[in-house]
Amino acid sequence: MTRNNQISVQSPGWVLIGACLILAVNCALLWGHELDDALIYARYLQNFIDGNGYVYNPGEYVNGLTSPLFGYLSIIPAFILGDARDGVMLVSVLAAFASMISFYYVLRLFITSHSMAALPALLSALASITYINLGMEASLFTALIALSFYLYFKVRHFSLGLCIGLAILARPEGVFLVPAMALMTLFGDRNWPAIKCYLIPTLLVGSQLVFNYLYYDALLPSSGLAKLSQGESGLWGANNFLLTLLGLFRFGVTHIGSWSIFFALLLLAICSILVQSARRYLVLSFTFLAFYTSFFALLNLPAQAWYYAIHYSLFWSYVALGVYGLCKKFLFDGDSAVNSGLIIFMLGGLFLQEPRLLSELGKTVREDYKEIGIWLSQNTAEDASVAVVEIGTIGWYSKRRIIDILGLVTADVSSYVAAGDFESWLKLFPPDYIMVHDPLWEFESAIGQVSQEGGLQEVASFTFPGFKLYAFNGSESAR
Repeated sequence: MTRNNQISVQSPGWVLIGACLILAVNCALLWGHELDDALIYARYLQNFIDGNGYVYNPGEYVNGLTSPLFGYLSIIPAFILGDARDGVMLVSVLAAFASMISFYYVLRLFITSHSMAALPALLSALASITYINLGMEASLFTALIALSFYLYFKVRHFSLGLCIGLAILARPEGVFLVPAMALMTLFGDRNWPAIKCYLIPTLLVGSQLVFNYLYYDALLPSSGLAKLSQGESGLWGANNFLLTLLGLFRFGVTHIGSWSIFFALLLLAICSILVQSARRYLVLSFTFLAFYTSFFALLNLPAQAWYYAIHYSLFWSYVALGVYGLCKKFLFDGDSAVNSGLIIFMLGGLFLQEPRLLSELGKTVREDYKEIGIWLSQNTAEDASVAVVEIGTIGWYSKRRIIDILGLVTADVSSYVAAGDFESWLKLFPPDYIMVHDPLWEFESAIGQVSQEGGLQEVASFTFPGFKLYAFNGSESAR
């Protein structure tokens, strides 16, 4: 082993430290980033803190949360900080650090160089996808997936069972770790875990299902069923998840959307097959990713940015392995060259991406919805109900009862959505107001039927370009 390689193995991981510093500074600067769906979590938490129950609308026990673990972890920081938005942001940020560090330790199982093992952390700290998903459970999910891989290769079966159980509670798709690892065990030279290792994840998931049934009177979250219904109805078009994955990859790897950088990283990722010691990791992670992606693609689920977080995390780990494999094959003393390259890459990434990253993120993603929500809070009665399609930002700022046209937090609507029926919900949950886009979106078609029957009155004082607000006859007009 060369002197430089010895230094690399024994010295602190400067790339990991640098990546963590970049992440810390960016998260502090972007703390005000408000994703529409993150504000759904925040409203559940705020209602809980305020004594209204763990619900979206007080008095309506509907489970619209697909990540119970993320919600539970956010309760204490939300209570201490006094604002549920800060609670979900803090947990999301801490989980982002945990994800970077977990993948670092996974790669250290196969890579002797600290710098190359920390390359995924650097890519994560420089990528827009990391910050776009702040406030959501994406980083918690990727951290638990990485930790599960680490425990699998360290043959710590009991801890692995616990981690898989938590991953499933972070996102239900964590269950795809089970068939991926089962196939590796079946066809590899590994022993099956003892029966006791299956008890903890079973108890964790079972306890959550019991809680769902007792508290919400439903085993599964309505938000998950609603998205399955949206896919069944063909709402998002054919092959939407895969097509968005291809386009979003370019966007997420670099904030300026450089195809050249993406293809360079892709070539490096392909070179990961050069690292023989990591081939079991490549097979396991890719098998998991195949199950995961097939689930979303075959069910035609909506293409949300946080669903793709695990694609990026695994992709970056393949890039690091590719760099390591190339250096081992073509360089005798590769660390000095790699370190120099990483310094140039870090400085170049900061120079190219930071100005645009900081200018486009760090605020409410839907400023128009925020202004609409504030307007509703000031111009409608406190007990008024408002029907909308996208509920997060408007719901948080309006502080009004929200009727969700797509059924994430409104019971029994998803069955209509699955049948492509966007009108029958109106008979079950007639609102005081309905806000629609101008021109109308497909799932706002109920407005046309009611207009023909003369049951609506447009609110003239609602003057937001691209939107219209209607009051139902018999409802109090907006002030």
